[in-house]
Formats: sequence, C-alpha cells, structure tokens
Amino acid sequence: MTRRPPIEWSERACLFDEGPSARAAIGLVVIANDQSIEAEVRAFLPAHGVGVFSSRIPFPPIVSVEAALAVRDRIGEAAALIVPDDRLDVLAFGTTGGTIAIGEAEVLERLRRVRPDAACTTPVTAVVEGLRRLDARRLAVLTPYPMAISTSVIQDYITGRGFEIVAAASFNLAGDREYIRVTPASIAEAAVALDRSDVDAIFVSCTALRVSPVLEQIERTLDKPVVSSNQALAWHCLRLAGYAEPVPERGRLLRL
Repeated sequence: MTRRPPIEWSERACLFDEGPSARAAIGLVVIANDQSIEAEVRAFLPAHGVGVFSSRIPFPPIVSVEAALAVRDRIGEAAALIVPDDRLDVLAFGTTGGTIAIGEAEVLERLRRVRPDAACTTPVTAVVEGLRRLDARRLAVLTPYPMAISTSVIQDYITGRGFEIVAAASFNLAGDREYIRVTPASIAEAAVALDRSDVDAIFVSCTALRVSPVLEQIERTLDKPVVSSNQALAWHCLRLAGYAEPVPERGRLLRL
C-alpha cells in the first residue's frame, strides 16, 4: 500500500459576531411531555437575533397537582444545564398549570438560585403582566386540562390575581399527549364560541396547545386581544431581555 504524504493543515483567521443570541438569550425549562412549547415560543419571537435554549424535566403523562409538585426539585437541576458557560438574559419555567400548582414565587426563587444573573419568568407571570398591559380585566378562559384542574387550580389563580372570569371552557383532556394533538382549528372555534359582549380578552392556557397558527385569526374575528401561555411567555421574555420592538402579526400583546 502506497503511503500518502501527510496533509498540511493551514490556519485561517475568522471574524466574530454576537452569535445567534445577539439581541436576547432565553432559557426554557420544559416538562418532558410537552412537544409544542419550543416551536410555539419561537413562532412568537423575531426571526433573527434571539436564541432559545431548553432543558427538560420528567413529568407523568397524566396532569394533576401531585404530578406538578413532584417536579419542583428538578427545576434547578434542569435550569443549570442551559448554556451554563455563556450569557443568559432570561430564564423561564415552561408550564402554566405546573407553575400554579408549585407556586409562582417558589418557581421563580428556584430559577434565580441557579441563574442570579438572569431575569426570570413563568407563563402565568407573563400572562398576568400581559393582560394588565392590555387593560383586560374580564376574561374568557379556554384550557385543555381535566375539569378538576380548570375549575380549581386555574380558576382560583386567575381570580386571585384580580381578574374576573365571565366565560370558561375546557377540552377536559388527561395530559400532554392529548393537548399537543388538539387542532388549531378546534382552539379557534372554542375561543370564538366563548366570546361575550362583556369579555375584554380571551386567555388560552397551556404551553402544549398550538395557538400560534390561529391567534391573529381569532383576534380579527372577535376584534379583541387573545393571550396564550406561549405568546405571553415570548413577549415577557423579550421585554425582560430589553428587546422593546414590536413583533408584527403575532397578536396585539406583541405589538406593545
């Protein structure tokens, strides 16, 4: 066999820019069964300059308060894995019902303990801030959760933050394997059916629902703002990171 001469490698110079997160670096702690949140959050963000990086924690297939409480000790562990050696502007816990069950304050504290340099948020934190910015007090609420979760955990949290629920509905599904398969058309139909003259805004809860394809459509149909868990989370992450520009065609909230 003829021996080939060694290949001579040359060294080339290169230029550096600010990387994929030039405008904002966002970290997401996601429950293992949620197959929608990354794509949904990304759909509500600018196409360039904003990086989203996620880490997952185990979660049982059936949604319950007990299941949500079981994951709280894993939040910090998962958060620590997200770009640990580089800048992170915002760190978010990516579950609406889970945040409420564990407690918003506790979730935020666990995130801050790991990344004290980052602003921290959750879907419910973002939803409340977003609804207040929209000056919406009377809500129609749509969820996919089991009826027991919707009528207690979700309802109590929303009313406890000073909002009034004047219409509500749930798909009454067991867990994320079903949530992620709810068609956007079904979400739009259910949201529109909830509207009443005294409703200020529609809130569609759950990071696993695919609301992004129909959110603007619902708003045009009702001439009212629509806020989803992932839309609010994307908006709040951007604003916490200092990104103040509107994101067009993603709902009224992202134009504020």
